[in-house]
Amino acid sequence: MKIKEKHKLRKPSGPYLVGCKPFSYAYDPDEKDDKNRIIPGICFYPAKGTGEGNLKKYVSQTILQGTSGIETNSYINAPIGDGKHPLLLFSHGFSLFCEANTVQCEELASHGYIVISIGHQGGGSYELPNGEMMMLDMEKMMKDFQADAIGMGMFTKYSAWLAEDGKDASSQEHSDYYKKMIDNQPGFTAHSEIWIKDSLVALDIFLNEAEQESSALHNHVDRENIGAFGMSYGGSTALSLTHVSDLIKASANLDGFFYSTIWQKPIHKPIMLMQNDVGLFLTFPYLNAENDAYIATFKKSTHANFSDYNEIMAENYIAKGVIEGKEVEQAMLGEIDPNKMEDIMNALLLDFFNKYLKGKDSQIIDTDKVPDEVILLKK
Repeated sequence: MKIKEKHKLRKPSGPYLVGCKPFSYAYDPDEKDDKNRIIPGICFYPAKGTGEGNLKKYVSQTILQGTSGIETNSYINAPIGDGKHPLLLFSHGFSLFCEANTVQCEELASHGYIVISIGHQGGGSYELPNGEMMMLDMEKMMKDFQADAIGMGMFTKYSAWLAEDGKDASSQEHSDYYKKMIDNQPGFTAHSEIWIKDSLVALDIFLNEAEQESSALHNHVDRENIGAFGMSYGGSTALSLTHVSDLIKASANLDGFFYSTIWQKPIHKPIMLMQNDVGLFLTFPYLNAENDAYIATFKKSTHANFSDYNEIMAENYIAKGVIEGKEVEQAMLGEIDPNKMEDIMNALLLDFFNKYLKGKDSQIIDTDKVPDEVILLKK
């Protein structure tokens, strides 16, 4: 994979500068021993100045080779903008890192949102504030989820069903097929509880710290308007948070199959679902929603298009392999223009959270101004 040698991430469109601050939390997940679980993270927020003027580098070379020449728009430890700001909790995709959707985090922060992007120990690679590295053990991960191989292999058939027979299938038929997918991926489904616990702990600690007069965020968090979003497995986590946290008012999922032990429970809070047009794997959560729900299908996109790979790749990566005796090639990014993809993701996320966390009238999702690259359904 070829990364851009020198690159400045796109400038956010909002009126605020963007500040950022790394953090890490620790907690005992079992409350029985001293084996703490680490939650690394980065807080992006609306800033009223540049502070010392130091911009955050994108991500450590140790985590993603070739990124040393990439610069963000986020000023380290800049002073936060006046007033109270809605809070968004973000989780990255499995095996990625806290910075993997920096473009979306900076865009939302520039429009007055505090965004805390958290990591999940064992689920990605991270640089802690003290410079210590936490790297993903891919071999261990493969062993941990070996039992899910059958379920993972079912995705191609499931996608074909959704695109054909699934179009006219009943809600019960969709539920039955989804149950097969969940039952054959017990590892990923059970592991979702760990990411949910991480999220709840991080949110609790962050809010408690923000209440302290010594905190740089003191009196700046609007506790009445909190949302969640995430990419892939992180998107699944964001949907789960609508069930388990009274604090979460709305959530958005960027192309994440909904791994959950309570997948059958209808979602009763507003949700925004974004998916590629090959997988269509968020169809059931949309059908099962019992509040305002939007599902945006991006034409000619792939799973990787829902991350910063749109922004940082110098050229599309083509993977080659053999399936059922035939040589196949798979492009990492779809044919959709990567810049347009970022524009639309940013616009839809901002419009959705503005409606449900700021009480603003929709400029896109409830209008006829939906971009041609997207098929948007709503209920």
